[in-house]
Amino acid sequence: MSTYASFQGRVFLGKRDDNGLPIEVRSPGNVAELKLALKTDVLEHYESQTGQRSLDHRMVKQKSASVTLTIEEFTKENLALALYGSHVTGTTGTVTAEPIGGATPIVGDRYFLAHPKVASLVITDSAGTPATLTLGTHYTADTDFGAVQFLDLTGHTLPFKASYAFGVATEIGIFTQPLPERYLRLEGINTAASNAKVLVELYRVAFDPLKEISFISDDYNKFELEGSLLADPTKPQDAVLGQFGRIVNL
Repeated sequence: MSTYASFQGRVFLGKRDDNGLPIEVRSPGNVAELKLALKTDVLEHYESQTGQRSLDHRMVKQKSASVTLTIEEFTKENLALALYGSHVTGTTGTVTAEPIGGATPIVGDRYFLAHPKVASLVITDSAGTPATLTLGTHYTADTDFGAVQFLDLTGHTLPFKASYAFGVATEIGIFTQPLPERYLRLEGINTAASNAKVLVELYRVAFDPLKEISFISDDYNKFELEGSLLADPTKPQDAVLGQFGRIVNL
């Protein structure tokens, strides 16, 4: 009896402890595609006796496998993994007399505060008795992004200074972490076989950095992670199951 396959399921990624056991396991959310590709590098031998130069032997020199993961959810954890970075969530705070606009600000140019998510913004000039600029008359502000554009500089003493409060924001660095290794688990169902359950475990996947990311797009954004499946030395060299992973039909 033939069994067809069409898989869906939930993917989990975890770090590995010193014993190779998964820790800090979480789901990256909706995974549109998960692929495993196996490859062998072979040495081929051709006989030289019959005049046919026939292939009579193949020797496997190397074995490798690659993993491709297409993720649709732009969480801080997913982006940190893809960017070889870390995510840091800041705290609230206040800033007093931060210079804004430089020595010679230009009307219409956009200037940026040191923090986004700004509230209670006050901009003053540098006169002996500082004058306070009026929002909508002397400048406009995008408080979410922490950006200012000046409308009228007449009669004010430069430079301008900004005082404000700022809210909590999460920052993600790029290329601040070494190559990440993850345990990968798929808790899947075979929709072509009455939703029979299938478990896939890949013990040790080393992910490459993100090749590209579409920050502006007309479609649902997604990003693709590729990596190499590595042998897990914490697993026994079992002739049946090996050190790379397993597929379990439940």
